[in-house]
Amino acid sequence: MSKYLSSKTMFALAFSGTVIVAPSLTTEAAGQEFKLSVDARYDSGVQNPDGGTTEIIAYNKHNHSMYLINGDTKLVEKISLDYSKENAMNLKPDFSVDVAELIKKIDPNFVYGGLTSIAVSPNENVVVAAVQADDYTKEGYAVFLTGEGELLSVVKIGVQPDNITFSPDGSIVLTANEGEPRNGYGEGIVDPLGTVSVIDVSNSFTDLTTKNITFESFDRADKRAELVEDQVILKKDAKPSVDLEPEYVVVSEDSNYAYVSLQENNAIAKIDLTTNEAISVNGLGFKDHREKGNELDLLKNKEAKLQNENVFGIYMPDGISTYSVNGKNYIVTANEGDSREWGEEDTPVFHLNENEKEIDGNEIVFYDTVQYDGFENGKDYIFGGRSFSIVDAETMEIVFDSGSDFEKITAELFPEFFNTTNDAVKLDNRSGKKGPEPEDVKVGKIGDEVFAFIGLERIGGIMMYNITDPTKVEFVDYINTRDFSEDMKGDVSPEGLAFVPDEKPQLLVGHEVSGTVTVFDILAKDINVKFQDIENHSAINEITKVTQAGILNGVNETTFAPNTSFTRAQTATVLNRLAGNTNTNGIEWAIENNLMLSGTDQTFAPNKEITREQFAYAVYNYLVLSGETFESTTREKYNDDAKLSAEAKQAIYALQSKGIMIGSAKNFNPNNSLTRAQAAIVISRILN
Repeated sequence: MSKYLSSKTMFALAFSGTVIVAPSLTTEAAGQEFKLSVDARYDSGVQNPDGGTTEIIAYNKHNHSMYLINGDTKLVEKISLDYSKENAMNLKPDFSVDVAELIKKIDPNFVYGGLTSIAVSPNENVVVAAVQADDYTKEGYAVFLTGEGELLSVVKIGVQPDNITFSPDGSIVLTANEGEPRNGYGEGIVDPLGTVSVIDVSNSFTDLTTKNITFESFDRADKRAELVEDQVILKKDAKPSVDLEPEYVVVSEDSNYAYVSLQENNAIAKIDLTTNEAISVNGLGFKDHREKGNELDLLKNKEAKLQNENVFGIYMPDGISTYSVNGKNYIVTANEGDSREWGEEDTPVFHLNENEKEIDGNEIVFYDTVQYDGFENGKDYIFGGRSFSIVDAETMEIVFDSGSDFEKITAELFPEFFNTTNDAVKLDNRSGKKGPEPEDVKVGKIGDEVFAFIGLERIGGIMMYNITDPTKVEFVDYINTRDFSEDMKGDVSPEGLAFVPDEKPQLLVGHEVSGTVTVFDILAKDINVKFQDIENHSAINEITKVTQAGILNGVNETTFAPNTSFTRAQTATVLNRLAGNTNTNGIEWAIENNLMLSGTDQTFAPNKEITREQFAYAVYNYLVLSGETFESTTREKYNDDAKLSAEAKQAIYALQSKGIMIGSAKNFNPNNSLTRAQAAIVISRILN
């Protein structure tokens, strides 16, 4: 088996062993636009079969780097994404910060329990990490660092912070604090409040205070009854304020609302950030595996056989994300499933075997509903949805679910390793439990399209879907970079994902068992390319589009030369073609309409390389000439704003405001030469 098995090209694999998949997902039924391809890797050198190594990562656009946490080593590490081909597969940290030691300097009595999450400010070169206390009843800390790893401040947050994030406007930081009863239930045993901490950072990253949002308003008998009626899972006789366990938090694009996954409760909470109040908690319902499209392999019988079963899946999302379509907010959920395995007597699961309710004599893990409210009598429930879903953030109704896709696809691609676990290669090992176990989901925008990326914790790999239209979701690609020749080799157990929204879009994936982080390029696929030098180029889509439109040609029949410089004459020519002029000289037309800045000696200098700011100036003037209008909008200032010439600054920010031409890593690099590929990207956006 190849070390790196990727994408739907593997659907041509012949089946081996006893593999029965019905119905089959064919390549014709799926989107064909992009594929995931390995571009770089970091290996921490620390493996752990129980996870917790390179768990969570975040992208920092301010310095084009990724920041990751390693729970085993207690380190925050920064790794630059400005790597070369020579060192791409052997990335090294620029620095590491021992977070436990930093906190100890501020609070000598704090006992480190775990490093759980990290996030980056959208406005400044600042990162924040969430740290749990060793005592499960004690508050944790949020640790603020500069992008260079210098300590800014630490601030106490709720109990057991599990996820941390910035609001899109950068004004607040939020943490989802689980408050799990890790010593079980019983008289005198503490079950901490589940909370969401809100830290105001609008004025400063020092001298911070925290507000902990609780769910105590739902403790009233009538409110609790409403939750149960809505199928929110609650332990019998327990108050919602202690039994609701926030797992993950995301914020709407307008920064007005936070959405919180309550994994063990199979619910999502909504928080109004203008009042800092939890305004609703909604159950997600249950997945009916009797229905067509919801087939699953529930039997650990050493074969991949998907079929309908009389069971109901509890979605129980772990990672969630959010996006907006036409002003409407949606939540995207990775439906992992999770049991409350605290203490020795209160684990709400039971195993079926031939001595109990038999399903072909197979061991299956069901939810023991006896001690919990929110279920219907006479039904059998299993953990997780083995899928990802899209939820209407207003109604909290599921508008899309991927059904049985994940098991169908992995069964076809990896028949020998179907539903294996993440610390041992065993066929069918997870079928009776939670299947592939989707762990995290991130959303990213490429051009005008929106994509979801979902990590599968057990068998491994990343699923990619086009979710631009929530009513017409399309599978795009699946890549698995695990090496199945050994139990823990290659990239094992994706835990945290981060999307890089750049001119070269990428996906960063942290693997908690193998201790590796992989950088995936997101490349165009299945395009009839005539140029031999763009097949693996990140701008293949755009290059193909503009050449097929007749706006920009290759340097010859087989070569496009994407990384060579674009000239001033070529700029005038393509803008002339965009204007629809077929009988005029491009240079003369550009001069006549004052589209381009003159050379330093007042000559046109047609064969001279054009700089990025000169190109922006020309494109802006062409668009204005064509009738395009640019409203005055709030823009994100480039770090190298001082380098922009006075003549070109307005044009550069106008193009930025409409996403036509943007910088990289928050710099515009105005004096760098523009490449032919970069020109193709800008032109393709104009053609949209």
